[in-house]
Amino acid sequence: MYSLGINKDIIDSIYKEGHPIAQYGLYMKRAKPYKVFKIPVDCGSICPNKDGTLDTEGCIFCPKMGRPIGVKYCNSKYSLKYQIEKQMENQKKKGVDKFYIYFYPGTNTYGDPERLKELWDFALSYSDVVGLSIGTRPDCLSREILDILENYVKKGYEIWIDLGIQSFHQKTLDLINRKHGVSHIIGAILECKRRGILVCGHVILGLPDETWEEMIDTAESLSKLGIDALKIYPLVVVKGTKLEEMYWKGEYRALDRKQYIKILCDFLEHTSPYVLIQRVSKDKVPEEIKVSPEWNLSRLSILNDAIKEFKRRGTRQGVYYRG
Repeated sequence: MYSLGINKDIIDSIYKEGHPIAQYGLYMKRAKPYKVFKIPVDCGSICPNKDGTLDTEGCIFCPKMGRPIGVKYCNSKYSLKYQIEKQMENQKKKGVDKFYIYFYPGTNTYGDPERLKELWDFALSYSDVVGLSIGTRPDCLSREILDILENYVKKGYEIWIDLGIQSFHQKTLDLINRKHGVSHIIGAILECKRRGILVCGHVILGLPDETWEEMIDTAESLSKLGIDALKIYPLVVVKGTKLEEMYWKGEYRALDRKQYIKILCDFLEHTSPYVLIQRVSKDKVPEEIKVSPEWNLSRLSILNDAIKEFKRRGTRQGVYYRG
């Protein structure tokens, strides 16, 4: 129905150049005639898993007050206008031409649709903004919200939903207190695809009691649903969470670096070769709140190690995927 979508020919060219992962950054350099940057903004969005609608505790890995964001100007104490314009100004000095606005902390499709539309309309009012990325949960995509987003797609904007998935297994979702089901994940992805909205799923490796087979099944299941991109993270224990309590009681142990690199590469080998990989680790977690793991979570460092491991194996993303 819509012309926007992932170009498989570009991804094939990335593999032909010897890259083992369909990296989002490499893809964007080939897919766009201009340099783009994703501006994160904080509009003070809340979460139904913390405000009492579903629960007050949130997920076991999420601090009640949220995790500090290290990006300058991405802060709800500033207006949306100020956040966008200050970051746009800084990035234009670096040669960036066009921008996506990334509504990041919290559940950004949860709330009054009219108010949310006002925020999104304002972000898209800038001539150099070509689209939006909107972070949310699978159970917070109402028909009214999807209608609004679909209308942006019809106008030619590239709209991404950054979807907090974490796992494709109900027992894990229950254990980590997500308060939504696998059915919500499936429905959200399929409905977005029907409307031309691109989906980047967020997945955590090393969740409590998840087996290797279950993590691999998550890769294969999301690929078969046609998800467009993934952000993959190791589970991090931070202060002020239920997970921290489990850690000190000896009920949870984080993956070490070698374990994470291994399972990351295994996961990617079973992911469709045409799923873009936006990241393979977290943003830097402030040392004052990080409990475990102790190793460097740097995205670039983890990516480089994963590439080395793929070269050692002689494999690449999707080699074992059977869609």
